[in-house]
Amino acid sequence: MSANINSMMFVGEKPWHGLGKKLEKVATSAEAIIAAGLNWVVNKTPVLYQKVGGFIEPVADQYVVVRADNQKPLGVVGKQYKVLQNKEAFSFFDAVVGVKEAMYHTAGALGDGERVWILAKLPGYIRVGGDDVSEKFLLLVNTHDGTTAARMMFTPIRVVCQNTLNIALGGTEAKASIRHTTNMGIKIDDVRKTLQIVNARFTMFEDAAKKLAVTQLTGDAWKSYLIGLKLASDEDDATTRMKNITEEVSRLFESGKGADMKTAKGTAWGAFNAVAEYVDYVRGSDKIESRAKSLLFGSGADLKQRAWDAAIALTK
Repeated sequence: MSANINSMMFVGEKPWHGLGKKLEKVATSAEAIIAAGLNWVVNKTPVLYQKVGGFIEPVADQYVVVRADNQKPLGVVGKQYKVLQNKEAFSFFDAVVGVKEAMYHTAGALGDGERVWILAKLPGYIRVGGDDVSEKFLLLVNTHDGTTAARMMFTPIRVVCQNTLNIALGGTEAKASIRHTTNMGIKIDDVRKTLQIVNARFTMFEDAAKKLAVTQLTGDAWKSYLIGLKLASDEDDATTRMKNITEEVSRLFESGKGADMKTAKGTAWGAFNAVAEYVDYVRGSDKIESRAKSLLFGSGADLKQRAWDAAIALTK
């Protein structure tokens, strides 16, 4: 494993990142935790400092979150911070998606375990048109470094090209979260609210994608789309690197996976998927180990979000 991927498992075909332990059958969340090497717990311990003279004293209201199995420090948090163990977070996921309904597809951790995630495939499809469908996935992310709440993110995956379409719709993703400063026990009301959010987002995404699929782009509109995303330049003296990026994304728009489908050919849906394919399979290809962090949580995810927002703007 790389320095960025602490541990990982996957079910079925080897995913884009090519990393992790393969399981031969669909995993329960309990099995996924073990297979992905996430069956460890964290503890809060006081931050200590050494005074002049050798005396060691705690820093007021400051704590280190430490992995119990290897004593690795994961982050510094405050007094009100409550740890959410991996097993507890995954149990909430079970309650939301249904233990017998979800197929746990990928699970892993980044760094020393500061960020843990599990990806679950849900029954049914999002149909944009004809055979152009996306499978329904939910991504649960739990952090142990105090940076964010545990979050559940809507993450469709387009079947024809396996593009990971993790985008925000109407700001609803912020509501599907568990803060580390509250009582984090599983509450049936929270589960019901999360399910309502999930179902609403599937419908929102399908409706928006269908609009993109009937919005045609002219050559000028495509160029403006790329310029807005900083994947092209309107300057005559654009750098060689920028020209190469523009050429590669344009190639994916013309002949990438699924680009010949009626829903994608020359449309805003095709434009968005060209950028998504570029992020998932081309951008930073010499650093495949760090791609999971980028496309799910970092600059790759940001670029996809901007690409989605810009594509939606073309439909108005």
